[in-house]
Amino acid sequence: MSKFIAIDLDPQGLLAVGGTARGGHAKVEHAVAWAGTEAEGGPGPLTPESARRIGEQLRDRLKEAGVVPAPVMVSVPRDRVILKELRYPAVPLPEEPNVVRFQAMKELSDAPEDVVLDYVPLAGEAAGGERRSMAVAVRKDLFRSVQLMCEAANMRLASVTPRPYAVAAGLGRALATGAAPEGELKAGTVAVLAVGPGGGEFTVSRGGEVAFTRSVAGPVVASDSLLLSEVRRNLTMYAGANPGRPVQAVYVAGAGGETAGRLGAALGLAVHEYDPLAGEVPAVPDTQRGRFAGAAGLLAARAADAIPINFAEPRQPKADADPVRRQLVLVGLVAAAVLVGGALLGFLALSAADDDIALKTKQRNDAKQQCDALELDAKRLKAAEDWRARQVVWLDELYDMADRFPVAGGFHASSFIGKAIPPDPKTGKQEHQAAVEVRVSARSPEPVNALLYKIEADSVGPPPKNPKDPKGPPRFYVGADKTIGGPSQGEAGARDYTVFARVNNRPAALFNRTAAFTPPSRKGYPPTAAAKEVKEREAAEAKEDKDAPAPRAKEKDGAE
Repeated sequence: MSKFIAIDLDPQGLLAVGGTARGGHAKVEHAVAWAGTEAEGGPGPLTPESARRIGEQLRDRLKEAGVVPAPVMVSVPRDRVILKELRYPAVPLPEEPNVVRFQAMKELSDAPEDVVLDYVPLAGEAAGGERRSMAVAVRKDLFRSVQLMCEAANMRLASVTPRPYAVAAGLGRALATGAAPEGELKAGTVAVLAVGPGGGEFTVSRGGEVAFTRSVAGPVVASDSLLLSEVRRNLTMYAGANPGRPVQAVYVAGAGGETAGRLGAALGLAVHEYDPLAGEVPAVPDTQRGRFAGAAGLLAARAADAIPINFAEPRQPKADADPVRRQLVLVGLVAAAVLVGGALLGFLALSAADDDIALKTKQRNDAKQQCDALELDAKRLKAAEDWRARQVVWLDELYDMADRFPVAGGFHASSFIGKAIPPDPKTGKQEHQAAVEVRVSARSPEPVNALLYKIEADSVGPPPKNPKDPKGPPRFYVGADKTIGGPSQGEAGARDYTVFARVNNRPAALFNRTAAFTPPSRKGYPPTAAAKEVKEREAAEAKEDKDAPAPRAKEKDGAE
């Protein structure tokens, strides 16, 4: 994409340009100045708290100016970044970012997690074969503010660069297009002064490389004498650090101003004024054209593909290339071809297996669905079985009790009482299903004991199918015992006894007693009195039939 938006964070506002940057050529198509303090309608300081508000308003201003959305490049002032010239031993290039970062962190007072760091190698070697680089750091709160501003404006952040590097690139573009004289460029070292009402920078460029830069405060710009003193001080500081490489000319960003003339008369150097917009966007007044030096310089740097510092994409360590990697790749390709051939052969076999698995899976799923459908019925059947297991078959119990009853003189039963035991209302448990009580009369305890013995003999059911079942065989009668009462009424020498036990459910198949007692004699049944009544009733019926009138004869046809 060739279209970009360049934004310069000026101390008193935002300066933005929109244009194209491609193939070494940059063209500014739009210029938007949002200047002034916050009280004067300007954006105000950019902070994480104000970033979204500024981004939304900037989006609206760019839209009104006809600037189409595009990736954003941002330049930050010199006083918001830290520059450190570093020297370090020659190391392999992939390892250089780690070495530079280590050296820079030792010299910075900020914690590593509080800054974003990038660097640019400097031309020439230091004494002893050491390398030189310029490390530049920006605080993360400012970088995050720039990110939030771009997010609020719905624009992608492409780069964040210190303004001195953008201004130096813009000067190179001005020299290349003839907006500034080229003679001083051949001298190798030039200075550029880019200031506005809120301040600016003084930067020395040597062969297109930023060799020295300092910020210029706003009050200094307001006074010609203070500005002249500041420029002299910066030239002296540079000359002291770089003997033998003096500044040959000074360029002032602006159009139609008098600053260049006053500085040239006082410094004794060639001082030129240049238009950062290079004659483009004529609607921008001359008093503001110099303030677009940073924004226009970003487009020039992007066109030349030479943005030396980019906090959005800082230099990172690179892994060393493996010398045998190509051979390994070739071997891998051959192996891949073999594997592909084998895979094609195996695919046919796997396809048949997949079909079989799919069939088996469908059968399994169908069976599972059937089981799930029958699960509810199984639960209902179990509930019914549990309910049935709480019942006692009293007819079978009475039959077995009659079969157990001993045949002994003077031993007879007076009552058989069976009561169901309800489940516990709280827990629902039911240890025993019923209680049985038989009241008998006997002249001696032997027949009573015999009855208890037979009940106890029938209390244990058959062994379980699983010999290891911890429950063991079922018990049908629990706690069988007797109580002895007083003398029986109407029978001399006999006593009353009560035989009782708790009864558990017993399946019908386990009631296997067969009565062996002799049925009572039916001689003389029905009684004589009953036979006499039958004869009298038959005689009465015969008499009624005799006394009834005879039926009337049918009259003949034609009788009068």
